[in-house]
Amino acid sequence: MRILHLTDTHLYGDPDARHYGRIDTAAALRGLLARLDHLADIDVVVHTGDASEDGTAGSYRLLHEILDPFAASLGAPLAVVMGNHDVSAVYGDEIAAGERTAQSQDRVVPLPGGARVVVLDSSVPGAGYGHLGPEQLDWLRGVLAEPAPAGTVLAIHHPPLVGATTLLRGLDLDGLDELAGVLDGSDVRIVLAGHYHHQMTGQIAGIPVHVSPGVTNVVDPVGAGGHEQALALSGASVVELGEEAPRVVSSVYPSAGDTLGDAEVPVYRFSPDEVAAIVEAAGR
Repeated sequence: MRILHLTDTHLYGDPDARHYGRIDTAAALRGLLARLDHLADIDVVVHTGDASEDGTAGSYRLLHEILDPFAASLGAPLAVVMGNHDVSAVYGDEIAAGERTAQSQDRVVPLPGGARVVVLDSSVPGAGYGHLGPEQLDWLRGVLAEPAPAGTVLAIHHPPLVGATTLLRGLDLDGLDELAGVLDGSDVRIVLAGHYHHQMTGQIAGIPVHVSPGVTNVVDPVGAGGHEQALALSGASVVELGEEAPRVVSSVYPSAGDTLGDAEVPVYRFSPDEVAAIVEAAGR
């Protein structure tokens, strides 16, 4: 199975809006997909959240206006996860279909050949961190109790890892031990996540975790020092699942939506005090 993994498009309902006053997020997504038009043998396109920046119905219609034809050209279904900038209720009312829990966008996307993608909504209304409630964990436990013939991919916005920066650690997913207890011994082959905006790998309950670089910008966790910064880049990953361990490759390109046109100039650069204020407002 080959998966195209996208994340963090941060689309707006207002076509004139710019992310951090600079990035045309729709143009960034379209430009990235243009670079990927050679892809073949993709079985599913997975978008791991923050599809929208403003949570509007218009932003979700735009997402599907762009991604649906692209996925269809690959002959692949599209699975979209909700992130902390998304509004699950709006997406559910406007777009989503299929099985889901009462208060979230948890659902199962079956794939040809007997595999499946389990979409798990880790968003918390009005917050930046991630959380999975008891109802969701019980639902996931019930789904995984019946293994899929060709295995399961778990897609979630907040990675079940510890973030690489102060800001990301303040906006991490909580309850990792509880989630690990549900996943332990299951047929989940890999966990796909977003949120961090940079590539990262790890594991939970012995299962590989892959975080794809963001479409709207790519965070620089190494070169920022005590600050937090992101660059005007766009990334994507291809995940291959076979008999051996998952194989993941990622690429990052200059953003096609950068109105400044200079990938060397950070999209944002937050001081430690600014990071502390963001965590206080949106963290736990």
